[in-house]
Amino acid sequence: MDKIKEILENIPDLPGVYLMKDKSGRIIYVGKAKVLKNRVRQYFQNPEEKDPKTRTLVSKINHIETIVTKTESEALILENTLIKLHKPRYNILLKDDKTYPYIRITTQDLFPKIELTRTVKRDGSKYFGSYTKVSDAKKSIEVLRKIFPLRTCNRQIAEGDSQRPCLFYHIKLCSAPCAGAINSKDYNEIVKEACRFLEGKQDEVLNELQNRMQEYAEKMEFEKAASVRDKIKSITKITEKQLVLSTKFEDRDLCALIRDEINSLVIVLFVRNGKLMGKNVNFMEKTYNMSDEEIMETFLVQFYGNGREIPPEILLTHRPADAEILEQWMKGLRGKSVKLHLPVRGDKKNQIDLAVKNAEEEFLKYKLHYSTKRENVEKALSELKKILELPDIPHRIEAYDISNTGKQGMVAGMVVFVDGIKKTSHYRKFTIRNVEEQNDYACMQEVLYRRLKRLKESTEDESFSECPDLILLDGGIGHVHAVREVLSELEMNLPVVGMTKDDKHKTERLVNDAFNVKIKEEPELYSLIATIQEEVHRFSLSFHRLKRKKAQRKSALDEINGIGPKKKKALLKEFGSVKRILEATEEELCRVKGISTKLAKEIKKALN
Repeated sequence: MDKIKEILENIPDLPGVYLMKDKSGRIIYVGKAKVLKNRVRQYFQNPEEKDPKTRTLVSKINHIETIVTKTESEALILENTLIKLHKPRYNILLKDDKTYPYIRITTQDLFPKIELTRTVKRDGSKYFGSYTKVSDAKKSIEVLRKIFPLRTCNRQIAEGDSQRPCLFYHIKLCSAPCAGAINSKDYNEIVKEACRFLEGKQDEVLNELQNRMQEYAEKMEFEKAASVRDKIKSITKITEKQLVLSTKFEDRDLCALIRDEINSLVIVLFVRNGKLMGKNVNFMEKTYNMSDEEIMETFLVQFYGNGREIPPEILLTHRPADAEILEQWMKGLRGKSVKLHLPVRGDKKNQIDLAVKNAEEEFLKYKLHYSTKRENVEKALSELKKILELPDIPHRIEAYDISNTGKQGMVAGMVVFVDGIKKTSHYRKFTIRNVEEQNDYACMQEVLYRRLKRLKESTEDESFSECPDLILLDGGIGHVHAVREVLSELEMNLPVVGMTKDDKHKTERLVNDAFNVKIKEEPELYSLIATIQEEVHRFSLSFHRLKRKKAQRKSALDEINGIGPKKKKALLKEFGSVKRILEATEEELCRVKGISTKLAKEIKKALN
């Protein structure tokens, strides 16, 4: 504690960010403060009054670093950046943050494409969403392309190209700029219409289409008029299903917070041009030590700090801490002013009440699902403790499996379950290095030796630095004995159990030297062990397939002088396959960056 006292005495009386680290140097908490000295000292005052989570955090602090900022707004931005970068264990994080799908239109390109993405970048593209389900986003793209035929391919397209169009052109889902079927001006008109449609401005699009249809009809261009008429029908059919929340055609988000003693949920309803366009559900677990204001601030920073579209107004159920600073920060992100508002009457109050109703329904579904699942997992872990005669319920379970085809591509997978729940960020892959013959026992020994040696060396890898309470092996008693030898060599005493299957390759028993237990009669335990066994098998097998695929991924292009990895990648990206490259003309090959006329001739000669 002398070290911590010295650090506390030297913390500045300025705004900024503080980073708390454990003995391994890993950042376990990031926070911001108006006055760093006052805020950081609070953690170490009156420990008996702190909640269990804070007491645990303080007990693990070995070092504290501070970064001074000029303003509180800068501290807010830096805090959000560091949390996203380091994902500290004791910070509250939005569940499944960054995993929601978006529709992206690459408006920075000459001929923009439309695609599904999970990452939002400041690259000039326009992003729409987020969507709660991938299927919803895919369906939206499918419907959109029927009305606005945009490309989805990765081809490099120049004005007036004459490449061979793909199937999508023939089924009227693409305008085929690659084949010169449309110029960039007309194509980008379609792009603008699609963007306005996704922004919720369907009425504007409809008015323009009505005028265009009238013009075509007056010019006796009835085929074009009929095509526009069909678009109008499709858009009208979609907009009729949308809920109108306001006749004033505003753009705003509605954020409603619901919580219980332990967890919180924030739902966001997206209103564009007065119409409800979608919703986003966000879980924040273990928020019991936070006020409503802190939860709302944490949510807004993480949600909108991830590159999402920020509307001019955000309606809230709870005022966030430091609301004025948040408005300044959002203004910097959006480029225009943003208003955070808690409505108390009128249409806006009715809208936020709708968000609250949706949040209550989602939270109820979450609690019912979570509580049932949690009860089953807890029962399974208790049964596991009883059967294996463990001193405590296993908090961290690690499972291992070997995957190989003879001596080719021998690999292993390690999966981690914490309190019975997958912790995919701690999964690890192993390539077998020292086993020359097919020998699962020797492979398992190598993997466990490498993993446990990393534990003894106090590695910074967050997965290898934590000790397992139970090791499960996809295999029988032979695998258990093999790993026991490794534990003996490393002078470690950890419970090791094999997971065996029946004749139908279904999980059946847990085995080691002390017992051989059939677990099908215990439904909760059976479900947990079967899930773990299937997961480790899936994980190791997928790694093995990837290794095999890489070994087999050889191309005729590899044999051509002058074609290296970059040019090979560019060719395949442009044409999709060696067959398509063979079918291309020398002129088409030369359009690919780095391919000269001489090299194009060599490619054609070699492939022929």
